[in-house]
Amino acid sequence: MTASGALVLELDHGPANAIGPAFLDFVASGLERAMQENAALVLTGSGRFFSAGLDLGGLPEDRAAMGDFVDRFEAVLRDLFLFPAPTVAAVNGHAVAGGALFAAACDFRIGAEGRYRVGVSEVSLGVTFPAMGFEILRSAIPRRRRPRILLQGALTGPAEAVENGFLHELAPADEILARATALAAELGALPRSAYAHTKRELRAAAAARASAGREAKRRGFLDSWFSPGVIRRRAAILAAKR
Repeated sequence: MTASGALVLELDHGPANAIGPAFLDFVASGLERAMQENAALVLTGSGRFFSAGLDLGGLPEDRAAMGDFVDRFEAVLRDLFLFPAPTVAAVNGHAVAGGALFAAACDFRIGAEGRYRVGVSEVSLGVTFPAMGFEILRSAIPRRRRPRILLQGALTGPAEAVENGFLHELAPADEILARATALAAELGALPRSAYAHTKRELRAAAAARASAGREAKRRGFLDSWFSPGVIRRRAAILAAKR
């Protein structure tokens, strides 16, 4: 829906808003619509989740097909990160792994007060970060926090998520969408060409690093995803959810 000059995209893809092809198509179509309407973008979740990350039970088990999915994941994430208009995440609940990446790709992140977890668990699972995702994290997380967040895979509550760079501020849960929409409209009223240029300059180096050696990084991700240990851990996670 569009409100006050901002297009609101509410993620609603199963109980945990897990990231699969439909999730990516929804975000991509929202970016396209926001571009056509010259609107700022607000990204939020539904229920208790912003997004719990990749849909472990719904992704391809074939390496080539999974490679195609990873390419699509990185392309949509990159488009969000470099989107020339303002983007604001209203983080309503758990934002883990890929979900945290999609939040961190937005210009500003407003989190709900409450009890939920935010962070990236790739190292804990045993997989390498997709190239674009890693650069988004490098841009968002303060240097002194990176060992705990990236190497230990710490998942924290919202207050610490502000200190970790995943969120910029907190607001009552029933106010975050209104706050995010108001901020998006405020940013959208700024001269668009200057906003887009400044954002592009801030993020160009990160995008260039993600592109450098991308094939090797892609291969490394797939090698880790299909390694025996990660296959066992993915199966255990799915079994625990049944």
